[in-house]
Amino acid sequence: MNAGRMMVGGLGVLCAASIASGDFITPDGYGWARGDAATTYFEWDWFTSTSGGNVPDVGQFPNPVPGGWLEPDVFETTGDGLITGSGNIYSPFGPIYVEVTIPNYDTGTGTTTLLLQVKTIGNELVYSDVVMDNQAPIEIVEVSRQTGDSGEEVEMLFVFEMAGNASVYVAGIPTAEAHVSIEGIAVDTFNQASCVADFNNDGFVNTQDFIAYLGAWSAGDSSADINGDGLVNTQDFIAFLGLWVAGC
Repeated sequence: MNAGRMMVGGLGVLCAASIASGDFITPDGYGWARGDAATTYFEWDWFTSTSGGNVPDVGQFPNPVPGGWLEPDVFETTGDGLITGSGNIYSPFGPIYVEVTIPNYDTGTGTTTLLLQVKTIGNELVYSDVVMDNQAPIEIVEVSRQTGDSGEEVEMLFVFEMAGNASVYVAGIPTAEAHVSIEGIAVDTFNQASCVADFNNDGFVNTQDFIAYLGAWSAGDSSADINGDGLVNTQDFIAFLGLWVAGC
């Protein structure tokens, strides 16, 4: 990807000049594909409420989310936003703050990479203040920019690296002023486990891990969903067995 670099709030921002405006980018360039094991994907381009209950209308994985997970959602926290006729979240009077609820596997191990993409029209976000669980992004990429009848149409990508893996992440998206219209949001996540076969996380791969996994698998616990398809079944058992035999 051909890119230039600019600075926003002291943080380097890549300008992806080679990508035309349109759909959000996929995570393939970051080492995984949507639908892979230990990944999630939620995308919206039509919002129905500022107070939540926004179901990902473009796509999601897993679908449905496993039992016990929170539902993915988008909501505006100041009470000053509104929904436009085109399904955008709009700030007519002043700054607003949008949060995105991102459910996850709660493995507690490895590293989780999160790709947050936001498409806006009009005035722009405070890019340096976008956070994930109050943590700043490690990279900001301007995916596309063009001037339309309603102002600048911008697609931004925020990359986060989080230690471990939580049951839910919350992204915070602030605006600095009025007349920012959020047209779409997409989130992709990938949990790169330190070693899946070390199921009890004691630093060794042995019979204790097999017993621990068997217990989780028998109970239908989401931690036993090795292939990340939202189900706990024989395919997961076979996948874990292969990893356990291979070791770390």
